[in-house]
Amino acid sequence: MYKKKEVLLTGFALFAMLFGAGNLIFPPVVGYTVGTNWIYALIGFFITGIGFPLLAIISATLAGDKLDNFAERVSPKFSKIFNIVLILAIGPLLALPRTGATAFEMAIAPHLSGNTSVIKYSFLIVYFIISLIFSLKSNKVIDRVGKILTPILIVILSIIIYKGVSSPIGDPVVSQVTDSFKYGFFNGYQTMDTLASVIFSGIILKSIRNGRNLSKKQELSFLTNSSLIALFGLTIVYGGLLYIGATSSGALTNYGTTRLLADIVNSLLGKSGIVFLGICIAGACLTTAVGLTATVADYFSDLLKISYEKIAVATTVISFLFASLGVDMIVKISAPILVLLYPIAIVLIALNFFGKRIKNDGIYLGAVIGAGFVGVIEMLQALNINISLLNHIYKILPLQSFGLGWVVPAIIFGTIVGLIKKEDKKLVSI
Repeated sequence: MYKKKEVLLTGFALFAMLFGAGNLIFPPVVGYTVGTNWIYALIGFFITGIGFPLLAIISATLAGDKLDNFAERVSPKFSKIFNIVLILAIGPLLALPRTGATAFEMAIAPHLSGNTSVIKYSFLIVYFIISLIFSLKSNKVIDRVGKILTPILIVILSIIIYKGVSSPIGDPVVSQVTDSFKYGFFNGYQTMDTLASVIFSGIILKSIRNGRNLSKKQELSFLTNSSLIALFGLTIVYGGLLYIGATSSGALTNYGTTRLLADIVNSLLGKSGIVFLGICIAGACLTTAVGLTATVADYFSDLLKISYEKIAVATTVISFLFASLGVDMIVKISAPILVLLYPIAIVLIALNFFGKRIKNDGIYLGAVIGAGFVGVIEMLQALNINISLLNHIYKILPLQSFGLGWVVPAIIFGTIVGLIKKEDKKLVSI
């Protein structure tokens, strides 16, 4: 059995794992953009930014102990390709470079004026070199730094949220955004925590099993209760920041994702608040970067039979190049990729919850095809590629106004392919 204290500590650890410093920049922008409709956007953001990541951890655990188990019932080849895309997304193409860009834009940029290109590139070079050095060595210094900075960051955020809620910067304004729920739903994708949770679920399960003799039921209970603790913490942080962003819509000008958060902190805590927050965010981003670099290097060194060190160096170089584009550009690049990946990931999360009851793998394949089809349409829309037939199909899909247009196609295709696969098995048996 396990103790309540152990569940509490694991819940805090899970909160810290999902609570990426880079994610703090999104809730204020969502609130600012939707203004008076912030409650609807908040619900959408909670579902994709908090709910799905925690469900992903449980779902991946139910699917099996290995990363390949998560999508292998679609097909082994698909599982491998899907995992590669996930690793690249949370690694050198999106999340990893965003840590460096966020660290610069929060810790350094607010204190500069004029042309900052030289300083930016110098900072990013030093940032990623440090990240590479720690990812190459089994050194606990960076973990200790993270354990010190994360609590300080939480304290500063608590002060910001308290002041922002008790003494709002201004009043929310009426927004031009018509689908606030969908806007919040899609922006929750940007946290990328659902994708990361699938990959990190094995680490979490290993931590739970360490030194404990638990049954499968007890493991699931432990994980569920820990997830609820993390859910509560994330709800307070993201909810508070989104509301503060909404109240700033009538008082501040949005000059960019990270700039808005800096301006909000300046309004609430002054220059000293920006300094402390920037230092903590930069430190937290660095610890995240080290972990992500190690994850990418571990995976691809095993897959490609190339040394860990070479993969880590290549990952760092690619991350530096993307980080130089800045947070807002990385977010623009992320959007079409994430709207394609998320429907597929969410469908797999749902299916794995009922994996033992679903005997036909054709249901998995069909559901992924249906979700992927809608994901492609949303990806094209995010790229401003308008194909009239596909747009017409999308408009008539049930639940598309909520960002859930993939649900019905996933059910229909899952049913059809499941029946076809079932008939194939009957023919083979005959």
